Amino acid sequence: MPAGHDHPPEAPCPVSCPAWGEGALGLLAIQQRHAEMLAACRAAARIESVVVTPGTPGVLLPDYLGEEEAVRLNLVAGRDAPEVLLDEWGIRANLTFRGKRFDCALPWASVYGGVLVPPPRPRPRFAVIEGGKKD
Repeated sequence: MPAGHDHPPEAPCPVSCPAWGEGALGLLAIQQRHAEMLAACRAAARIESVVVTPGTPGVLLPDYLGEEEAVRLNLVAGRDAPEVLLDEWGIRANLTFRGKRFDCALPWASVYGGVLVPPPRPRPRFAVIEGGKKD
């Protein structure tokens, strides 16, 4: 199991896990738990990037990336892509390569890592505790 996870390898990687942001996708990819990869991406505040294998059947990337062993794609919706579509099949996004937009398709089987930004944690609410002497 990748270092930093605080749960057994067969257990789900919860958002509270210290390695969730950088390790959840990789851990789930190794175990081919694609439904949980989808759930992790949906739970994230944003998907920073994914690492994919371009040679996997169903992957659509620019032709010049086809011979690469691995490609890191930045996927921040609103910054790198107008939108990122997630479903049971995989990830779809319109990304820029060499100054040109390209409709990318990434089945879950091609994703073997990435960086997810955890959702913001709610801040605990504190009440005022009265102290001192009362007259």
